[in-house]
Amino acid sequence: MGLLVLPASDYFVGLLIFPKVKPSSNKDEISPRALEGISTIIACHNEVDHIELKVRAIQSQFKDAGVETYEIIVVSDGSNDGSNKVLERLATENTIVYSLVTVRQGKPNALNVGVEIAQYPLLLFSDVRQTFEKNSIKYLLSNLSDPEVGAVTAQLELEGKASPSRKFMNRLKQLESLKGSTTGMCGALYLIRHSLVLKPFPKDIILDDLLVALNVMKNDKRVVLEPRAIVRDVNWDLFYSGRRQGRITAGLVQIIRHHRGLLFSIGLKQLIFLYGQKYLKYVAPVLFAAASVSALFTTSEIRFWHFAISGSLFLLLVIARPMFVGETLRLVLSYMAQLLKLDKYRKIKWER
Repeated sequence: MGLLVLPASDYFVGLLIFPKVKPSSNKDEISPRALEGISTIIACHNEVDHIELKVRAIQSQFKDAGVETYEIIVVSDGSNDGSNKVLERLATENTIVYSLVTVRQGKPNALNVGVEIAQYPLLLFSDVRQTFEKNSIKYLLSNLSDPEVGAVTAQLELEGKASPSRKFMNRLKQLESLKGSTTGMCGALYLIRHSLVLKPFPKDIILDDLLVALNVMKNDKRVVLEPRAIVRDVNWDLFYSGRRQGRITAGLVQIIRHHRGLLFSIGLKQLIFLYGQKYLKYVAPVLFAAASVSALFTTSEIRFWHFAISGSLFLLLVIARPMFVGETLRLVLSYMAQLLKLDKYRKIKWER
């Protein structure tokens, strides 16, 4: 009850009953139009087929948003596939600010290099592979009219057949955002005030976007989701690969082990949101399995009610939302498997 039912209830009930955060009465007239400038930071490793397309896409987004003062910083992290030649040409054209890390050191180091170079008060972080919907950056910027908003994240959508589990996750993040801050940052595209960036990123950090969100909240600013700013990624099966889930699992364990001080600086409400968004998917299956085993050794009445209620709820969900249940079971089983293989993901690995 204490570890599973009550925290889960706090999360889902809290998302319903917490009042919406009221915007600040003060208005920031400068940031939504990036009048003082915006720096884009892209970490790149072996993206010869995609990097120029991404740079041109961001230029087009800035033009549509009416942003005139900007820079696009691309940090090549030990690329050896021809990406550097493309970047050198773009730098010669004054399209980008190009920085080369000759020996591959990982994404956190590349981000540190980019942040150190950046000269403007707003930072836009973008990955190379994903695509954006039109006006996504404009929509992100619009949230900065509230000076209490420290960071704005895009919404992730997956290619192919609509995923009910992804839709459910996005809805939870939207509710978190409305009621406070979301911890579900989309690392492929987010905007942050330069003064709130964690400096430097730990060289071994796995979930850099989550660490950014926690640091913003530590500074009493909000992290909000902009549902109109849409990032498109690969299909469900590719996105939720075992390797990616393994890195997420290792990253969440790393946050608990090495950044507990940051966790407990964000306030109780946000800690509940973090638990529900990130950790409940691990805790709930383990505790439910433990409860089921324990029920086998109790009275027949307790055993009957435990399995009858659990079975009935599961059957109702299967009938009502079969695809959602199927995706959820696959995710849960995969995450449980990754808990057994944490050592495999201790070292930072670049994921394209």
